[in-house]
Amino acid sequence: MLKHEYIDYGYFGRCLKVSNESIEALITVDKGPRVISLKCSGMENIMGEDINEHSTMSGGRYAEVFGDKKWFIYGGHRIWFSPEHDPKSYYPDNDPVIVRQEGSRFIFTPPEQYETGFQFELILDFDETSSNITATHTIKNTGDEMQKIAVWAMTVVDHDSIAILPQCDKQTGLLPNRTYTVWPYSDMHDDRLMFGNKYITIKQSDDCKANFKLGFNDDKGYMAMYNKGQLFTKRFEYIEGAEYPDNGCNCECFTNFFMMEIESLSPLYELEPDETITHTEHWSLSPCADSFDRKDEQSVIDFMERNIK
Repeated sequence: MLKHEYIDYGYFGRCLKVSNESIEALITVDKGPRVISLKCSGMENIMGEDINEHSTMSGGRYAEVFGDKKWFIYGGHRIWFSPEHDPKSYYPDNDPVIVRQEGSRFIFTPPEQYETGFQFELILDFDETSSNITATHTIKNTGDEMQKIAVWAMTVVDHDSIAILPQCDKQTGLLPNRTYTVWPYSDMHDDRLMFGNKYITIKQSDDCKANFKLGFNDDKGYMAMYNKGQLFTKRFEYIEGAEYPDNGCNCECFTNFFMMEIESLSPLYELEPDETITHTEHWSLSPCADSFDRKDEQSVIDFMERNIK
């Protein structure tokens, strides 16, 4: 049976707590919104929480758009738009969020972003008994001009997380079947990265201070993350032949010294004024009795075969 209540969650303020016999989720309503906590019942939160404010933005060129406001990553799951823009992507979403409930559906609407011309909305549909959640992300163009963007679904996960990313294995003969996008700061010798033929793994490490990011075309339409004895998966539509941002990426993974982001993206759309685009992810979270060696691809394959339906 699904339950919900409002609680105070320390640094993050007032949050909506939604739970059933399988999972518990906390969603910020004083700011954001962020799905700031997600865990199997009786287990630890897998989401990253930036209570130390490692990732913020203010002043300089940022102030030219947003004045004396400040952006905080906060952590957890959020909506963004792609391609990334400095500073407009970093809208300071620090104001209260309107929450509406329709049965097991909760709709989170932050204030309109007047500086960027966007209205975001996050819709979470919870299953009554299982860990399954459908996360729908919408962006409306509230400006006066067309904007070419994609919806970007960003999930910040906690220390020691391991991303498990499926490789495209489509048989294309003499033509390529995969594209990778690498950011200037990414070191391809990075020990956090393992390239396999079926899976890529990337590990968050507090000991590594350098940033790392990789993007690619994920035709399998899912990505996974393992941490704290729990496996988190999110599934999303891959549209063959569509134009995706960042040189064709619908799947991206970023990590630094305090967190990891696992990210899915919609295709790029020419969004006219008053038009809305939507991107949907299907989440599941399950406890795992076993683990794997992230540098041994066969170990990763065996783990996924045991735990992914």
